[in-house]
Amino acid sequence: MQSALDQFRISISRVRDLIALHNSVKAQATGALDVSDMLRAALVLSVSALDYYVHEVVTLGMLEIHRGHRSEPKSSGNTTQSAFSRFSVSLGSARQDRLTAIDIASWLEAEIQQTQGYEFLDQPQTVSNLIPTISSSILTKLNNTSWLENEIRERLGYQSFQQADKIAEAIRYISDKKLWDEVEKQINKPAKGIKQQLNSIVDRRNKIAHEADIDPTFNIGSRWNIDKVLVGDAVDFIEILVESIHQAL
Repeated sequence: MQSALDQFRISISRVRDLIALHNSVKAQATGALDVSDMLRAALVLSVSALDYYVHEVVTLGMLEIHRGHRSEPKSSGNTTQSAFSRFSVSLGSARQDRLTAIDIASWLEAEIQQTQGYEFLDQPQTVSNLIPTISSSILTKLNNTSWLENEIRERLGYQSFQQADKIAEAIRYISDKKLWDEVEKQINKPAKGIKQQLNSIVDRRNKIAHEADIDPTFNIGSRWNIDKVLVGDAVDFIEILVESIHQAL
């Protein structure tokens, strides 16, 4: 799951580059030139980096659980299964695994011939000789989860993981920890305040992305105020938040 964090760090670095570009242009331009949209873009991109991180870390975490490299989260509340176990996949996507299981003997024979050569099975073999080969073939098959990854990405692709509750809901697929309580320990700030600050940033992002950041209380063309301090604080917060979430996982 480290690659999810690495990609976030690259994305947030690009956001900081955009803010620096804004500051440079503004320092050299006249007051008549409005470059505030560069800050609006930076704010939108920072929330996008958070959203992508959650999608990616959950996808990779679910694949690790499926492969046995990560523990499945415990069930919570009144449910008997974890969020991971309740995740639905289409039978069509799982079709090839089902066909393999139905004709496991033919599949194993083909795998062994491919890895060991056709002559291997023509010679007398003991069970102890075959076990490593069979084990390796099955392990390789289990680790080939491209169909599952496609299912997860398609299912989660329709969802937005920006608001605090939505992020916690996504993380439950890979962890039974109470996310915001864990983040509270990392940031040393009440969980309620963390969630409120995040939701406030996302609300402003939505005004920019969906409402052109228009302030309807003023004349046509008027927009909500934005400055480098507001955006810089938001980016700093999102960066600390993601680092803390990853540490908690």
